[in-house]
Amino acid sequence: MKRTLITAGIHGNEIGSVLIAREIKGWIESRGIEEVEVLPNVNLEAVEHKQRKNPLDDKDLNRIFPGKENGTTSERRAHRLFEKAKEFDRLIDLHTYGDDSWCIPYMLTDLNQDYNRKLCERVGLKTAVQTRGTDSQLFLETSNIGIPSMIIEAGGAQRYREELEEVKKTMIDLLTAKKTSSEKPSPKYFEHYDRKRSSIEGYFEPVKEPGDEVKNEEVLGTIDGEEIRADFSGLILGMKESSSYDPEEESIAAIAKK
Repeated sequence: MKRTLITAGIHGNEIGSVLIAREIKGWIESRGIEEVEVLPNVNLEAVEHKQRKNPLDDKDLNRIFPGKENGTTSERRAHRLFEKAKEFDRLIDLHTYGDDSWCIPYMLTDLNQDYNRKLCERVGLKTAVQTRGTDSQLFLETSNIGIPSMIIEAGGAQRYREELEEVKKTMIDLLTAKKTSSEKPSPKYFEHYDRKRSSIEGYFEPVKEPGDEVKNEEVLGTIDGEEIRADFSGLILGMKESSSYDPEEESIAAIAKK
């Protein structure tokens, strides 16, 4: 079996990923599978405070890899985790969407690397999305040194059980080799995704939801009665639920395009 590192809780407000990682960890340890290590609370202080950044230095842990050996709390933690990740054959970092939003399960990785495409085939979720994203994220930095790596996004702060149960089952299938890549349907690959934003502040009411396909200019929802439309045709990966919208803090939807 390939040595696999599974992480969660890099963003402390994504509690769903922490809970499901704890369950995967318990399942692995109860069966004595030594080739897999699960770290459910990577950013412990942030998890304890249920906030994205570490309260000890106000840093977003997933923006500072590979870290610094003699830096702040978060920088030192990033350094230790990056060095640990080098000992493994593949890395899967579990995330959820935040408050008042949710997403379908999808794999986020650098699809320009063949080894990441092979990992997508092996994991077997339905949707894989290309990103070079923001530099200094764990999965990108490990991918850059040749380790097959991805983020799996699923669920949200208020809604996570159904979506993350699918991820849990997928992880257990992967780690027990219940199905080979050839026995799994090939993921649908998307070469680009973007976040829909609006300059309008107000109360958002969706008319679409994650998993829906939309056409260019199709209505996604309304903010105080004003229609918010898609900028291109594609698949809605994630979206806000009915709630107040702050244009400086969040996006309305993430839409993937072929």
